[in-house]
Amino acid sequence: MVDIYGKTLERTINGDRPTATFRGGNTEVSFWGQIYNTDALQSFKATNEAQTVFNIYADGGLEALSRIDGRFLIIITSPDGIAIVRDRHGIYAQLYYTASDFATDLHRLCQAAGGFTPDAESIATFLATGIIPTPRSAFRGVSKLPAGSALVIDRDGRQAIKRLPHAASDTLQMPGDERQLVELYGRLHTDAIKRRTGDSHTVGILLSGGYDSGSNLAALRQCHTGEIRSYSIGFRGDNWTELPLARIMSQRFGTVHTEYEITGEEILHLPEIVRAIGDPFVEGGLMVNHAAMRLAAADRLPVIIGGDGSDQYFGTAGRELALMSLSSRYGLLPMMRLAKSALEHDFTGNNTFLYKVYFRLMSICDALDGELFGFGPWELKHMFPGLPTVKHSPVKPASMDWETLYRLHRQHVDIERTVDQVILFKASRMADMMGNFMAFPFTDLNLLSLLDRVPVSMLCRGASLKEIAKGNCTAKYLLKARYKPLLPPEITSKKKQGGFAPMPIFFDDDNRRRLLADFILSSSMCREIADRSRVERFINRYDATCRDTSRWFWFRQNEAIKYFSLLSLAVWWEIFVKGKSVTL
Repeated sequence: MVDIYGKTLERTINGDRPTATFRGGNTEVSFWGQIYNTDALQSFKATNEAQTVFNIYADGGLEALSRIDGRFLIIITSPDGIAIVRDRHGIYAQLYYTASDFATDLHRLCQAAGGFTPDAESIATFLATGIIPTPRSAFRGVSKLPAGSALVIDRDGRQAIKRLPHAASDTLQMPGDERQLVELYGRLHTDAIKRRTGDSHTVGILLSGGYDSGSNLAALRQCHTGEIRSYSIGFRGDNWTELPLARIMSQRFGTVHTEYEITGEEILHLPEIVRAIGDPFVEGGLMVNHAAMRLAAADRLPVIIGGDGSDQYFGTAGRELALMSLSSRYGLLPMMRLAKSALEHDFTGNNTFLYKVYFRLMSICDALDGELFGFGPWELKHMFPGLPTVKHSPVKPASMDWETLYRLHRQHVDIERTVDQVILFKASRMADMMGNFMAFPFTDLNLLSLLDRVPVSMLCRGASLKEIAKGNCTAKYLLKARYKPLLPPEITSKKKQGGFAPMPIFFDDDNRRRLLADFILSSSMCREIADRSRVERFINRYDATCRDTSRWFWFRQNEAIKYFSLLSLAVWWEIFVKGKSVTL
């Protein structure tokens, strides 16, 4: 760390010196990461990435940096102050900062400052949703820089967050018919992969057996003649495993294939995961990413291609949004919200039918909140009596028309929340943790520009709103139209399963579950902010009900996510609040 204008500023990111630096007059640029769309930035001729940034900045200021597609963190210093810029989806690194200190490692920031006080509202938000949204962090006085934003600090120390504009491709020409759109999507997707793989002889790819990873592999094989190493994760003893489908893909496209089956014991790695992530964080695919990155780490590949971002770029929750639109049209939505509120009590957890009703109502009424797997208001009030009530602030639609809801959800929930703060955040942090370099071609700027401009029917297609509400629709229509002819029928005909783990697997073993329960109940977190008796009651209820595999999957999944959240928070509290070393 060095001192600039009285600010302690980190000049190594994840232990790395800048990829490139450049000084022009009295302005200095330090650049970490990689720029993908150098072909679109040819007018800003430069000898390295930092000079490219300098030229763009000199031409159009901070807002012009939104033209850059890549994974990066940029620090610009000048006589006026400092600007720190994160890439569009925050793939490269998270920046934590206070009024005087800046770091990409929250643990390091805590050590430099001598510790911070946990923020009760942020902790409550984590327990209810699994994340702490930017710009808040788990500590008072510590903030996180949102993806696609700049932190601007003037010489007097005043700080401001400047959101970079939503940039579109300057050169993208929209074709006039569907066939040309399908061809254009395929060409842009292949170009995105080429930009990220470069001249690498060996390329890695995560292979789930679904459309997204399959499309990546089909496109990669079209533009890459070298070796491809594929990695797949399954679940021992669970019928959700997609390993057989991944093997079919590997055989079709000729990859060197490696598999790993999650057994549940992987949860013992949680302390190192929590330490690497920083803020408390729980998501169904976290342990899948961790296992995949551990599996690939031994090969030390120059790049590993991931399928993250495709679902969200096209948009999700089409059926739920159609049901919301129809419910509003027929005047049912207020009654549904009232019924959901009445069911937000602990008794829903012991009654499968009532829980299903509550779950379905929540998925419709709260569709613009995004997924809310976690503790409900009633549970939080009693288990953590000192924490404030979590207030959700969903975006407000201009109308309840389905297309309006769909576009609103796609931008503010799918992209700004899920892509930026959940799936790419955890995938990138797990890659960093294992020393891997992940790239996500579906998040290419040209693909985003295309999908922003096509009709909604190219994103999610159904014969009518009522048919979409029944689930009779084709999500990711443009992608499927392009790649269905290229993929094996076993892939294209299967029902989507999702890139998440069946969370109960981590609590199935009796001895391991007792060990984890003992850790939670004896933790500083349990003593300082929780009602221990209520936590113990939850654990006992889990033991009594959630091991019953005949119960509805999503009930068991959500209860296991709550258990995982309690454990994660207990581990986080010991590491970050108490400054202890933790093993499970």
